[in-house]
Amino acid sequence: MLLHVLGKKCALISSFVLMAIMFVIVMFFVNPLIDGGDGFGVLKLQLSFDKNLGIEIINKWGEAGIDHFNRWIFTDYIYALAYSLFLASLTAFLVTKKGKGTYPASRLVVSLAFASGVLDSLENTMELLFINNPYEYSESLFFLHSLTALLKWAAVAVVIAYILFLLTRKNHIQARRLSDYP
Repeated sequence: MLLHVLGKKCALISSFVLMAIMFVIVMFFVNPLIDGGDGFGVLKLQLSFDKNLGIEIINKWGEAGIDHFNRWIFTDYIYALAYSLFLASLTAFLVTKKGKGTYPASRLVVSLAFASGVLDSLENTMELLFINNPYEYSESLFFLHSLTALLKWAAVAVVIAYILFLLTRKNHIQARRLSDYP
């Protein structure tokens, strides 16, 4: 049922539009505003794994960067929802089109797309807590934050790989129909 709802063109197009808008906002406006550079300082923080390195990164942002982070973090939550919905929708669309809706892997990958958004939201929350109290923040929790970010990126990579796999395969339903003819 969920595959059929997500797999509709309307869901795919609307989730793509939302994701594209949020991508531009987060990557080209918010993140550069936070780190005062190209915006990759936020990504560096996600994957730094070391609390002291994290503190160095946010110290480079300065008070203005931290203030911008606090004011604009809601955009990253929206972006997490948007890209996870788009990835789930694109997967569902391709799975439905290719006749692979009953395959357990297909359902798992749609769930994994949503899991990436949940992991991203969890990571955002841990970053918010860290940025507002970096010296008292637990080193173990900071490591867990970076591990959560890594798992998010891994989930996104698996979903994209599955989407590419689906794009390179012939339509299962069409192949069956063609084989019915002598």
